[in-house]
Amino acid sequence: MLFLAVFAGFLAENQREHIVEHKRAKVYATNLYKELQQDTAHLKDIITWTRNLILKFDTLCAVSREQPPVTNGKLYFYSNHAGWIRPFSSESSTMEQLKNSGNLRIMTTEIALKVSEYERRLRALENDYSLFRIEYETMNGLRMKIFDGVVSVNLFARQEETKFRDSVFQLSPPLINNDPGLMKEFIGWVKSEGDFWEANIKDHLSPLNKTAMELIELLKKEYHLK
Repeated sequence: MLFLAVFAGFLAENQREHIVEHKRAKVYATNLYKELQQDTAHLKDIITWTRNLILKFDTLCAVSREQPPVTNGKLYFYSNHAGWIRPFSSESSTMEQLKNSGNLRIMTTEIALKVSEYERRLRALENDYSLFRIEYETMNGLRMKIFDGVVSVNLFARQEETKFRDSVFQLSPPLINNDPGLMKEFIGWVKSEGDFWEANIKDHLSPLNKTAMELIELLKKEYHLK
């Protein structure tokens, strides 16, 4: 009888612990679900923005080769985009909490594996950005040797005006350095950065978005989230 009482107590305690862990898991799942929804929205926005940036890089490369040469205003307009950068950063703090607290174990195996995959993709993306930052500094350094930063700021202070682009195209503000070799080197880096961003979308941003969406579906199914 004593044995049965102890065994029954053990089962009851085990059941209580299971219920507590399930409730805790659902709290983590709900928070992670909301954060991943923010991540996917952010990723989709950045992918669209980056594709538009690549088009501007391609246009700059084409414009630089036009004959007869285009106005400096046109070069200033498109070269200004070479100074843009918009990396992705995850909104999810819940994954760090799950990992650091050891509570990833209370999630289902499938979800835990997908969380780990998402983290690996985030690290790979950050490594890619680390390489890009070095290349970006080189490209932007060349840009600042050719184009006057003060002129760029003054030109783009009016960019919300009607027909802004066409009006800038008619201008021909001076370059700091009009050496064709320096311009060619700069355009080479612009082409390289366009290729980088294209690969970044294909190899990192799109797969990361896909993994996030798969994880969202797993969380929705397992914990009946809406």
